[in-house]
Amino acid sequence: MAEEQNGPVSRFLSALASPFRRRTTPQPQMPLYTTGIQEPVLAQGITLPALYAVSHENLILRTVQSKLNQEVFRRGYHWEKKFRKKCIECDEEFHHEVESCTSCGGEVRDPDPEQAIYPKWLIGQENSMEQTFMQVLSEIENDLNIVDDAFLILVKEYYVDPETGDVQFFRVKEIIRGDPIFMRIIADKRGVRGGRYKICRIHRDQVAYPGQEPACQICGSKLVDAHYVNMAGSGKNQYYTKGEVIHISKYNPSKLYGRSPVNTMWRQAMSLTAMDNYIYTAYQKRRTPKGIISVTTDNLESMKSFWKSVDEKMERDPHYVPKVGIESSSGRGGVNWVKFMDTLEEMQYIAVRDEMRNRIAAYYGVSSIFMIDNGKSGGLNNEGMQILVTNRAVEFGQKVYTENLFPRMLREMDVTDWKLTLYPNEEEDEITRLRRDEMEVNLAQRMQMLGYQPELMEEGERDIRFSYRKQEQEQAAPPGGAMPPGGGMMPPGGGMMPPGGGMPMRSSMPRGGGMPMPPIPPSQPGGEGMGIRTPRSPARPQQRGSPGAGSPITSVQQRGPPETLQQRNSNALIDSRRPRGA
Repeated sequence: MAEEQNGPVSRFLSALASPFRRRTTPQPQMPLYTTGIQEPVLAQGITLPALYAVSHENLILRTVQSKLNQEVFRRGYHWEKKFRKKCIECDEEFHHEVESCTSCGGEVRDPDPEQAIYPKWLIGQENSMEQTFMQVLSEIENDLNIVDDAFLILVKEYYVDPETGDVQFFRVKEIIRGDPIFMRIIADKRGVRGGRYKICRIHRDQVAYPGQEPACQICGSKLVDAHYVNMAGSGKNQYYTKGEVIHISKYNPSKLYGRSPVNTMWRQAMSLTAMDNYIYTAYQKRRTPKGIISVTTDNLESMKSFWKSVDEKMERDPHYVPKVGIESSSGRGGVNWVKFMDTLEEMQYIAVRDEMRNRIAAYYGVSSIFMIDNGKSGGLNNEGMQILVTNRAVEFGQKVYTENLFPRMLREMDVTDWKLTLYPNEEEDEITRLRRDEMEVNLAQRMQMLGYQPELMEEGERDIRFSYRKQEQEQAAPPGGAMPPGGGMMPPGGGMMPPGGGMPMRSSMPRGGGMPMPPIPPSQPGGEGMGIRTPRSPARPQQRGSPGAGSPITSVQQRGPPETLQQRNSNALIDSRRPRGA
């Protein structure tokens, strides 16, 4: 069935390569360790195999690394279009629909679907070591978390012109992982790759050194720089050219090698290992007793026989309480307890272990809840914060692949219109959505307090969104009908209000003996029946069947304050000037 499915691709490649000779990139083996080129910098006495050994042996360290590995690749990967439209002339990429290029006005095209046919088929196959693509990525992630160096080897198949000996084209045959214990970078002191060894792509055993013949002695093809080497144990190293090995670092990328996290926490990891060995020895072998009982006596044989009888009685009766009598010819004696070691509580075993575990987990960004330790979670909010912190570490780890490893790998496969992306962690979306919904609900409560009515909008499946409208407020009378002190009112026109109320006093009177006619003030809520007078007639008190809202209306407010002497004189003067019958 597999041959039938892969038949068209295989037949196409075979027909295309029939006139050419094929040579394949050598696959890495498991060689013996020898001195390499550009060795990674480690602490004194620590080797790369020791870093892998302590990572696999220490329970806490391996738990943290495995949980981080699982969260990074838990949801798998998917293919995406790198752009929506792309200009044919200037290669401008657009992420929205356009009719023509906005920069040069050239014609645009869609992503080429044929570019992704072979890469999708390749990563869906197992390599020569019967590993899937996700298993290879899992090994790469372990290498990054242990030594901060990962090598992805692209085994290429080159097609060579038999007449000229030049490489016409190539294809990636399989994807495998290079062991960081044996893989080395060939570079100068400045970190520039190459410049020390030249090899032939066809005959890999033909290695030339600076100053030697720059062409292969067998096929005559041009030699190229070797950038990486696998330290083989049979006396022959395996060299790789540019583009055949992808080297990445996660925590401390540099020109050459990264810095191992396990090397940084070496003492903490070894201390945890020693603590585990102590517990194992205490419960399994019991080599060292907790202490001894020292008895001061002049008759040692009698003491031995007494303790022997006590042991026999204790075997028959576990509840037997022995009575110890000590005698000495000098009249002095005693029993002393000599302690050899402290207990686990005295050594603060749990506190020390938790502190070291928290430091290791903090470096990788893995919270305690992901290690099935919710004893100190402190509630749902704290658990959500722990998930958020771990998701940020997972997002950081995924960017190493989506922004570095995958683009370089697809570039070697001549894929420019598509990209390979890891699915984000689902807890990240969930926590982000819940926090956004919480903020929306809090905002709706505050807007309701300001007089706006929130209405739930139906957008999406789980997102909460509100729309707001102004509430219609009824024009209610002010409580008690607020009046200025003295019961008067400032009329429009700017007159002065005399003390005690009454008519406003004008600075001048109009000629002709007429009464000034100030404009009638606009009606105000609650103004009727409260002693507000107009120049024509006094206000009538409002008939109320029942007391209304606000302060009660008194008789003084209905009649108005009594006239003063100045008001009576003013009214008499006005009446004397008024024509009869007016």
